[in-house]
Amino acid sequence: MSQKLADADEPLSEVNVIPLADLSLVLLIILMVLSPMIMQSMIKVQASKATAVKAASAQPPEPPLILAINPDGITLNTVKIQSDLDLASRLSQALNQREDKTILITADPAVLHGRVVEVLDLAKQQGAAKIALLHKAGQP
Repeated sequence: MSQKLADADEPLSEVNVIPLADLSLVLLIILMVLSPMIMQSMIKVQASKATAVKAASAQPPEPPLILAINPDGITLNTVKIQSDLDLASRLSQALNQREDKTILITADPAVLHGRVVEVLDLAKQQGAAKIALLHKAGQP
């Protein structure tokens, strides 16, 4: 009891840390509640998995379906396509005959974005399981 009681006029020289601790605990609880919600709303990415290797005597791999979109038209594996209906029928026929239903698509930079999206949608409607976008070397 060597300290004497502070007078009413004397200013406080100690910092009150209790509100700071309360605020820190509240922010910690909010962070703990929100972090699982943030993790659930992220884009799901599937990691590649190793598969069993087929025997060497099995069939050689199928050549890929390459769909090139140019300002002057569309080509499917070097075959010029005349219209969207022709493209749909050829894609449907090609995908029905294949085990691998992957389509590789490349587009010229001069082609409108909307046209590329239309072709992507058409390929998906015809049964393409996977669609990969290719980037030609030397293009931005």
